[in-house]
Amino acid sequence: MSKTYKIYVKPKLNLLDSNFKFLIIRFSSIGDVILTTPLVRCLRAKFPSAQIDFLVKKEFAVVLSGNPHMNNIITFDKKAGKGELSRIRQFVRQNKYSHILDIQKNIRSVLIATGSGAVVTSFSKKILSRDLLIRFGINIYKEIKPVYLRYFESVSDLGVEYDGNGTEVFPGASEIEKVTEILKQNKITFGMPMLVIAPGAQWENKRWPELGFATASDTFCSRTGAYPVLIGGPGDVEICRQVQTLMKTPSLNLAGKLSLMGSASMLGMADMVFTNDTGMLHMAQAMKTAVVAVYGPTTRELGFFPLPENSRVAEIEISCRPCTQKGLHSCPKKHFRCMKDLKPEMVSDLAVELYEANGRVTNQFI
Repeated sequence: MSKTYKIYVKPKLNLLDSNFKFLIIRFSSIGDVILTTPLVRCLRAKFPSAQIDFLVKKEFAVVLSGNPHMNNIITFDKKAGKGELSRIRQFVRQNKYSHILDIQKNIRSVLIATGSGAVVTSFSKKILSRDLLIRFGINIYKEIKPVYLRYFESVSDLGVEYDGNGTEVFPGASEIEKVTEILKQNKITFGMPMLVIAPGAQWENKRWPELGFATASDTFCSRTGAYPVLIGGPGDVEICRQVQTLMKTPSLNLAGKLSLMGSASMLGMADMVFTNDTGMLHMAQAMKTAVVAVYGPTTRELGFFPLPENSRVAEIEISCRPCTQKGLHSCPKKHFRCMKDLKPEMVSDLAVELYEANGRVTNQFI
């Protein structure tokens, strides 16, 4: 059953009613927004004539650009000050949504939804199970249910079910053309396998050491003939520079040089992606590219492991995992063993196995 915090119950509507108006609220971040895309797609399949709008932070709206399953993207600009919340609340009331799916489930989203006149539903964050596991190492999870499937709890009363087709993003043709031209200028041509390396992460304890990425990438490239390309945002420029310096294989470093959807385009052209537990992992999966993800301080119980399709997870068992849900600036135990003890050959072996299982499929856009 859906988790409902609304006291007022709107009269039951005909499920075929084209007047259904849905608002999905998920403010951030890149990975979390991407993980809502199966819900959006399946909601559209169930209600093809309904209005489906999405409320997201301004800086992450581009992740939803081009999505054919929604009508409007509404942006929340945190930098606009205190009046922004009032503006959004007024907008929601004026639009008279029949249903609000609160996939953020924080104070701000509750304030926006409360009093809207809509049926408001959400999902279980498993807060007790999560806190017991992180703080005390007590695991009471009865099942491991990834968060993108938990989001469907918000529409269980409407009969919306997951279609099994994963996540998705839709980079524009201009972004694909720009990235294609960059690759051609660097003599990365059609039929040449490509490894994309995304070694950055917002939180320090989610970053596998640069030497690990460099060594695993060298091994994978020597075994497959792949050409390595490094990507990342402005905050990842130094990390990518260090990885490139440590690598023996000649590589292309595009850190800080691509837009977010440009990075999505690059990921879609790759044959393999190496990444940490970050938004780039979920972006790679949304582009249907094989990925090996390095996990240290987080575990699959928390719900943010990659979809099983076309992915592998490199991790080691250690008693202090998980120590966080989102990430920390340092290791609470000061040893960082979950990352430092993870050997590069684990990543490269998993990648070669996955690459060969895919029949050595080459880049799809070039």
